[in-house]
Amino acid sequence: MIENLVSVTPDDFERFFPKPSTAFGSAAFNMLNSGNAERVECLVGCDASGSPVMGLIAGRRDGLWRTPFSAPMSAISWRNDPSIATVESFLRKVTEYLAPTPLRIVFPPSFVAPSMLSQIAGTAMNMASHITADFNFHYDLSLFPDFEKHLRHNARKNYRRAMRAGFTFAQVDIARAYAVIRANRTSKGYYLAMTLAQVEATAAAIDIDSFVMSHDGVDVAAAIVYRIAPGIAHVVYWGDAPGFEQTRPMNMLPYHLFGHYHSLGFEVVNIGTSSTDGVPNHGLCSFKSSLGCTTTLVMTVTIGNS
Repeated sequence: MIENLVSVTPDDFERFFPKPSTAFGSAAFNMLNSGNAERVECLVGCDASGSPVMGLIAGRRDGLWRTPFSAPMSAISWRNDPSIATVESFLRKVTEYLAPTPLRIVFPPSFVAPSMLSQIAGTAMNMASHITADFNFHYDLSLFPDFEKHLRHNARKNYRRAMRAGFTFAQVDIARAYAVIRANRTSKGYYLAMTLAQVEATAAAIDIDSFVMSHDGVDVAAAIVYRIAPGIAHVVYWGDAPGFEQTRPMNMLPYHLFGHYHSLGFEVVNIGTSSTDGVPNHGLCSFKSSLGCTTTLVMTVTIGNS
C-alpha cells in the first residue's frame, strides 16, 4: 500500500524510475515540455518503509491536471509490480493531492505492459467521473514476413501499384523528413502541433528515427518515429507530399517502416489513434486496418469532477 505521497524534483524522479513504461513518462521528456503547462508536479508514492513504489508526472493546463500534458499517452511508473490495492491507494493519494482540480490520464495501449496497465487503467476507470475510449492501431511485427498476405483486398491492390512506381527508402535527418510532413499538413489545411525545432529538441530525451521515400530523386513521403519503449516504435508523423497520391506512396511507406523495425528485432510499430475524444475518423481507421494492424483502445480517464 502507498503510505505517503511526496512531490520530488525531476532529478529524483528520474533516479527513482529510470525506466518508465514509455519514454513519455521520463522526467527528461516532461521537463523539456514543461513550458506547455502552468505547473508541473513529479509525484511519488512510497510504502511504509519510505521506498518509492509508483510515480507520475502531471502538468496543469486548461483547468485540469493532465498526464500527459504534452504527449499522446502517459506513463505512470512503478516498481516491483504493485498490487491492485496499491494502485488504488496511489491514485487516491494523487487525486487528493491535486484536488480540487481533476486529474486526466491518457493511458498507453495495453500492449505496452498488458498486465500492469490493465490493473492501473481498470482501477482508474472504476474511480472515474468521465471515461473516453479512442481507437488505436499497431502493427505486430511478427506478421511482417507475410506482409502482403495480411493486407486487405484494396490495400493489396494499391501496394502492388506502389511497388511498380519504383520508390526508394532511406533513413535521413529530421529536417528532411519534417519538410515532407509540413508540406502534407499544409496542403490539407491540418494543424502541425510541433515545429521542427521542437522535434529536434525532443531527440535529447527520446531516440528519434526519420525516413523519406523518394521517386525520381524527389521526396514523396516521410515518417518521424519515436522509440518509446524496448521493442516498441511509435509513429509520431507520417504522410505523403501533395501531388504524388496517385502513385500510392502511403501504401508502400508502411512496408518499409515495418520492415526496418522488424530487421532490428522490434515487436511493435504503433501508428496511433484514429479518433478524437471518442469520435472515430472512419477513413483513417479503415486505412490502418487495411494494413493488417490490430485495434486496441487508448483510455482517457478523468478522476474528480470537472
